[in-house]
Amino acid sequence: MFRNYVKIAIRSIGKNKLYALINILGLTMGLAIYIFGGLLADYENSHDAFYKNADRTYTIRSVFNPAANVGVIQNDGVQSALGPIIKAELSEIDAVARTKSREFLLSVGENSFYQSLRFADPELLQIFDFDYISGDASALNSTTGTMITESIARKYFPDQDPMGQTITLDHQHDLFVRAVIHDLPANTHFNSAFIQSIPMEIIVPMNAMERITDFKPDENWGQLSMGDLTYIMLPENLDGEWLQTQMDGIYDRHYDIERKEFIIGVVVRPLVDANTAFWDALGIPAIDVVEMLGLLVLIVACVNYTNLATAQSMGRAREVGLRKTLGAGRPQLLIQFIVESMTITIIALIIALTILELIIPSFNSATGKILSINYINTIPWLLLTTVIVGIFSGAYPAYLITKTSPIEALRDAARKGRSASWVRSIMIGVQFSISVFMLALVLVVYAQNSKVEESSNIFAKDQIYTLDRINVEQIEQRHEILRNEMLTIPGVENFTLSSQVPYEQTTTTFTASTILNDISSGFDIFQLNVDHEFIDTYDIPIIAGRNISRDVALDTHVRERGKVNAMVNKLAVQRLGFASPQEAIGQVFYEDEGERGITTYTIIGVTGDVNIRGFHNVTKPSIFFMRDASYRLASIKLSDNATPQTINEIEAAWKRVNPDYPMQGKFLDETFQSVYIVFKLGTQSLAAFAIFALFLALIGLFGLAAFMAEQRTKEMAFVKFLAQIQFRSLNFLSGNFQNPYFGPRPLL
Repeated sequence: MFRNYVKIAIRSIGKNKLYALINILGLTMGLAIYIFGGLLADYENSHDAFYKNADRTYTIRSVFNPAANVGVIQNDGVQSALGPIIKAELSEIDAVARTKSREFLLSVGENSFYQSLRFADPELLQIFDFDYISGDASALNSTTGTMITESIARKYFPDQDPMGQTITLDHQHDLFVRAVIHDLPANTHFNSAFIQSIPMEIIVPMNAMERITDFKPDENWGQLSMGDLTYIMLPENLDGEWLQTQMDGIYDRHYDIERKEFIIGVVVRPLVDANTAFWDALGIPAIDVVEMLGLLVLIVACVNYTNLATAQSMGRAREVGLRKTLGAGRPQLLIQFIVESMTITIIALIIALTILELIIPSFNSATGKILSINYINTIPWLLLTTVIVGIFSGAYPAYLITKTSPIEALRDAARKGRSASWVRSIMIGVQFSISVFMLALVLVVYAQNSKVEESSNIFAKDQIYTLDRINVEQIEQRHEILRNEMLTIPGVENFTLSSQVPYEQTTTTFTASTILNDISSGFDIFQLNVDHEFIDTYDIPIIAGRNISRDVALDTHVRERGKVNAMVNKLAVQRLGFASPQEAIGQVFYEDEGERGITTYTIIGVTGDVNIRGFHNVTKPSIFFMRDASYRLASIKLSDNATPQTINEIEAAWKRVNPDYPMQGKFLDETFQSVYIVFKLGTQSLAAFAIFALFLALIGLFGLAAFMAEQRTKEMAFVKFLAQIQFRSLNFLSGNFQNPYFGPRPLL
């Protein structure tokens, strides 16, 4: 019996080729997008699940005060000083490990490369069961030990055993390879950060960080960077709820009032959520959105099929009537039409899977993911999807056509379709409502992102060339030589040093107060260490006072002196309580640095309010002052007549001054685009979903119009026949009767 139903379904598809093609095309698109969204969501949610201790490993995140306006709602890490506190106060836990990433010039023999490293506590190798080729989990116990991946071993030691080999950082610090592990898969958070991804390739002991970088991780309460995580592994008898309670207590005991105003809490998250940290920080449920949009597109495809099948069912009324007359029961007819719907859905599913198999490799190549269709695991889901789509799409048309009596069906009364016309109208409305909703969403997001891009034009992104990693000790000693060399190049207008450049999403703040020893009355002020040329290079307007100068000793911050002249923006003037920028000149405010003492800032200049960080960050109260040995980047302002040769001359000048360190340069626009790409890709992804949904709705409308036109063919022929009779009658009465065979003949 079932075989007969399938045969009838296939014959029906062959008989109505155009409508079958439209139905299959629509369902194929809907299923392909829905399945792809589901596969992507499953892939993202499966990150790190393969680690043995994944189910009892957690990360700790910082939650920002919304009033801080830092552009994100949380960070995926906490201050590194919290690590020793957790270890000391929570004796029940099995392990705590912190990580921090830095880039260095790495030398092996005569070869040098810029390489990103991860500093980590030795307990990291206890938490994660990496696959060792050589060495073991004791590799980080020594401050000079390091662990590398197989690909790094091949890169730096292609013809020799890497174990025991020396790696030198910035021509100064030697490390020795103590372990080699297999490359980590793509579906681990170590390798899959959405932005500024730093793969897990070289791991250095955390206790070597102070020796190599002067950064003291056990004392750091200020620096927070995305990707620098703190991991906690619990014993099997404890869970995340217990850990959250303990972390709440640690937060209350160890975060002072100033930090609590900026960070309002710490939250515990399972390790498997580490991969979505970037989207969580933005407050965007990206994975859920992908699944929802895929489902909406599939709904549009199903409604499209239902609508056209409902219209088609009116043309099969005589078939149903004849079968009922011959004894077919309504359940049999319902099964027949459901089987027909299921057959079309299965054909569409097969085509959709074929398309995905062709597309996924290209997607993986472009994104670095390892997405694939595991048929053993996905067959139940695919079969369930097929059954639901087939029944959902075909149930209403089957019900509509089988509810008529044999006499009505044979009389072709159902062909009129009046009872179903309002249903089809509703379904068409649903299709286009979903499409319009998605298009409206795209337009809103596009308008927001266009505004962000437009607002970035306050800086000459395509005329400012930045140089990275100028804070290496040997390079710091040559800053002024480098400046002089750069300013001799034709096409170079200016050269400046700073701790960060516009559009970088780094936030360095301190609490400023006009009342000495009363920091509780202060506010967070955004700090930027700059030299005397920064304001001019970036065309930041000075509305009162003067620029900082190298000729004034107090304009340079010296910690031991405790006093420094600084510039602030207009918003900082307002927060400090001064009536106007002019009144603020010469006024002072304070920063309490704890054991380091009080720093007094004297305002010598006021700038306009310029949003240095850009994007969705608001303009913040800001301070600019000079501090030697704190500059991380150089910015070179190019003139309008600069040519590509100018960049070549900049690189040549760099080599003359710093022959031991390759130059790392890029235009400011690249810095902007490295973050803006997130918003741009989001808009493009939404647009793709919306276009697919609209296309499905349009082809459904086309199919319905084509079917209605076919159904009205006889009506149009009859109307034309009546019109011809009327025309001939009028000609006959007017005496212009014409015989088509013998020509005109007068009326007798």
